[in-house]
Amino acid sequence: MRRLVAVALCLVGAACGDNMLGDGEALVASRDLVVVAHQDDDLLFMQPDVLEAVQHGVGVTTVYVTAGNGTHGVDAANKRYVGLMEAYGSAVHDMNWSCGYIELAHHVAQHCRLVAANLSLVFLAYPDGGREGQVDDSLLHLWEGTITYATTVADRTASYDRPGLIATIAEVMRQTQPRVVRTLEVASNHGHDHSDHMVVGALVVLALAQSPNHAELVSYRGYDIAGEPANKVKPILDASRDLVARYEACANDCAACGEACSAIDPTHEIWLSRRYAVGFRPSARGALQHDGQCLNALPNGRVELGDCTAPSIWMFDGGQLATSTGCLDVQPSGDLAVDACTAGASRRFVADDEDHVWSSLPPPPQPGMDFAHLLCLSPADDGPRAALCGGGSAMAPTWRIAPPLVTTTRANLGIAATGRAVRLGDLDGDGHADLCAVEPDGFYCAPGDGLGGFGPAHRIDTELRPFSIDPESLTLGDVDGDARVDACGRDQAGVLCTMSSQGFAVARFTPTFADAEARKGTSASLAAIDANGDGIADICGLAAEGVICTPAGTTLQPNVRSAWPDPAAIVWPTDLDGDHHADWCSTSPTGPACGVDAESALSRDGVAWGFAFQGAVEDVPADPAITGTADIDGDGDSDLCMIDNDRIACARSQGRGFGPRTTFAVIPPGATALWLGDLDGDGRADACVDLGATISCALAR
Repeated sequence: MRRLVAVALCLVGAACGDNMLGDGEALVASRDLVVVAHQDDDLLFMQPDVLEAVQHGVGVTTVYVTAGNGTHGVDAANKRYVGLMEAYGSAVHDMNWSCGYIELAHHVAQHCRLVAANLSLVFLAYPDGGREGQVDDSLLHLWEGTITYATTVADRTASYDRPGLIATIAEVMRQTQPRVVRTLEVASNHGHDHSDHMVVGALVVLALAQSPNHAELVSYRGYDIAGEPANKVKPILDASRDLVARYEACANDCAACGEACSAIDPTHEIWLSRRYAVGFRPSARGALQHDGQCLNALPNGRVELGDCTAPSIWMFDGGQLATSTGCLDVQPSGDLAVDACTAGASRRFVADDEDHVWSSLPPPPQPGMDFAHLLCLSPADDGPRAALCGGGSAMAPTWRIAPPLVTTTRANLGIAATGRAVRLGDLDGDGHADLCAVEPDGFYCAPGDGLGGFGPAHRIDTELRPFSIDPESLTLGDVDGDARVDACGRDQAGVLCTMSSQGFAVARFTPTFADAEARKGTSASLAAIDANGDGIADICGLAAEGVICTPAGTTLQPNVRSAWPDPAAIVWPTDLDGDHHADWCSTSPTGPACGVDAESALSRDGVAWGFAFQGAVEDVPADPAITGTADIDGDGDSDLCMIDNDRIACARSQGRGFGPRTTFAVIPPGATALWLGDLDGDGRADACVDLGATISCALAR
């Protein structure tokens, strides 16, 4: 008999008493921590992200805060637990579950673990509150202070007050030390959602502030995604659907537990075919702007919204919002002050990719909170303060982070080129990106000073063997594995490179991408990127076969990544998920579409990656001069950036989709080109724009 069967019999109360499940195994370190409300939230709203993490064995711990989806009773809750074990066990072909009770911050909880798969499921069993939070002991009523505690729906019960619930999630974070925390909506910013979803999202923000962990935080949208475009192709959707079908067989009796239902709940099908999430920026530096005014620290420790001529510069660092005179602190009244940078939830803030700034100080309990469960930075009528923010009339205001701009006069550079013909890369090996371009008389680079400025350009190639390429095809990267940046581009016969290891002599790299197979967008698509994880960049781009990658040599059989993109599309080869294998994105009629190498066995078509709100997908301009991909936050995943009127906006990659466009920098109007590269050597891409007479650059932090 499978171990799961024995566990299932015990969990549903068949011939085993309260003590049949003994002590559970201790929690262990996990790369991913998932905290959701209900037993199907991760199955419906977080795929394929969670499934892939589970199947790769990277370490996943999932905490289910409530006991179910509206049906109260221990047996009903336990059937859902068994459904989860059946679903995830089938995904990793391992049913050897070990279940028992553990203590978390003085509260008992069930812990079921697959050791070989490095997977843990933790069940806190707080009562489900109903969609509107109408149940007497709901999470919403606990948050509002209508009740002071509630007892769990479990064989071994525990009682939670609000501080105890926050402390329990913080303890899970302390024990698992995740790199990524995945949760649900933190507020009703996108429309109506289940009350439990949003309280759990807020709970995670507050718990993260109480833990020593500084994990990446991703918030997945819930019920409201039904109104957005479907963005999963069938092969990826099918893999996720099987999880839900196996869960529902056990939980809802639509098939024998251990099998898969022939069809899943139609509403679940709608949610499962969509994936939309909002990330939180790990760090940033700049002025905080709202409606043309800046948050400024005053000499007396107070703050005000004032002029942006010489604004206070704020640094998000380690969860604190610091300026030159101290850290921003939230008083119990909601007033703001700047004082010493000591530890504490009142001094921790998080900024999401929709430009909201949230406080990690628990809001005072008060009736009528509805769907506003966190304090946010707000420009109130009586001055900036921390106010209760959420949906409806309490929508969270937005703040644009505006790094200081460093300006170089173009006349002093000796570079006239612009647009896609200019690239940023460290050609001189000092750790700071240089501004490089192919001019009519040769290949030039202006050395970066590490602060965002550039010195006069000097020639890299020679008159004897000029680097004669289509300027629009210039790409920079290490194509020979010597840890130094080289320059490549295409001519009529293929790709030429000028390599640092050969004194920047020009040589033929490959005949691939010659005119015979080039397309309209080939030159602008070329990128030097590691295609197979060997640490050496290949040349990838758009050709007759589709998106292809080729190493050095005379081969005419390159690795075809995808034949899907339209030949007239703009294509960006890049590493979207940090696995050092080339991925790609392209323009499409329905927004940016991308393909990742890790999913190539399922599909080589373009998957819709653009974030959407109220049915409108955030599109990307089909102009390689004002768009580009680079890792702006140092997480290893390339992000998609563009000039958007008076700002540089970036859609940060979450590995399987882009989040909403967030403000990277505020720039003067009229910029005609965008260039991305690491100007200061901190591992994060910075950005420069062409303003005609000047070039202005902003550092990532």
